[in-house]
Amino acid sequence: MRGGFITLEGGEGTGKSTQAALLGEAFARSGRMVRTVRSPGGTAVAEKLRTILKSREPGEELTPETELLLFGACHSQMVETLLKPELEKGTWIISDRFFDSTKVYQGYARGLNMKMLDEVNRFSCRGVKPDLTIVLDIPPELGIRRSTGRAAKKEFENDRFDSETLQFHTAVRNGFLKLAEQEPERIKIIAAGGTVEEVARAVRECVNHELGLDLL
Repeated sequence: MRGGFITLEGGEGTGKSTQAALLGEAFARSGRMVRTVRSPGGTAVAEKLRTILKSREPGEELTPETELLLFGACHSQMVETLLKPELEKGTWIISDRFFDSTKVYQGYARGLNMKMLDEVNRFSCRGVKPDLTIVLDIPPELGIRRSTGRAAKKEFENDRFDSETLQFHTAVRNGFLKLAEQEPERIKIIAAGGTVEEVARAVRECVNHELGLDLL
């Protein structure tokens, strides 16, 4: 029996990594095979590409087009070497981001052509699409404060995207809301301003309702 593919999306500081880990624990408690990954990343090659995407190179910024192609390369590697084999084995995959982030960050926020983005995503992902995408939504000002605070405590990496302007982060949030309007059956919005436990409960309830599961 094929597994399932769930992605957690949202802007910086929305708690995606934390909630992905907690959702993975809920799947494990239910006795299901589960694997939690991140995008970009998830495989040895894709993790190396992630380092390029997330880090700053003094005197040379990545262009939006370069970002897009590197994200596409990450997704392609992840799809062929991780997602397809694991899904065929019956594993549930929970990913911290996937191709929706590419469309939002490089499209709505960076301003690249949407048709070109769709073509890159189609080529890179080759038919692999999340069964359910949960967007964790908070005001961008709060997200910036959270991500900045965690980076100062060295709890999470601080990268190029964390350092973007409030205008950029606002465009990211609006982009995710637009995607949810375009694909309401797949993409669900969850307010993520509450406690970790409150948001985790809302995520589990969403998964149970949308996919007919019984996570506790």
